[in-house]
Amino acid sequence: MRQLEAIIRITESLAKLSLSPVATEEHVDEAIRLFLASTMDAVGQGQGMSKELNDEVGKIEAELRRRLPIGWSTSYATLKRELCGNRGYSDAALNRALMIMTKRDTVQMRNGGANVYRSGV
Repeated sequence: MRQLEAIIRITESLAKLSLSPVATEEHVDEAIRLFLASTMDAVGQGQGMSKELNDEVGKIEAELRRRLPIGWSTSYATLKRELCGNRGYSDAALNRALMIMTKRDTVQMRNGGANVYRSGV
């Protein structure tokens, strides 16, 4: 959830920098790009995931691919409730899986991160 909040704050900051009264899809895209770049940089500096978290992220990615066909979307809240609440996955693993899948253009975070859209393989 902290990752999502960070992306929202970056998006709002980008909108303010461009003197826009509202955040646009372009602001969100750039915020996600910046966030992923900084996250991947941190991983490259040895702050990577533990084996357990890495395994959990892989399971969530497989679950999301199975559960969300290409072209479909669902709310982040629904995914969190089903995967973290009902299935017992951690919030950190869900957020990391969504970040990785966003970087691979497998999913898109829409409406300020409230909706997850399956965009590709």
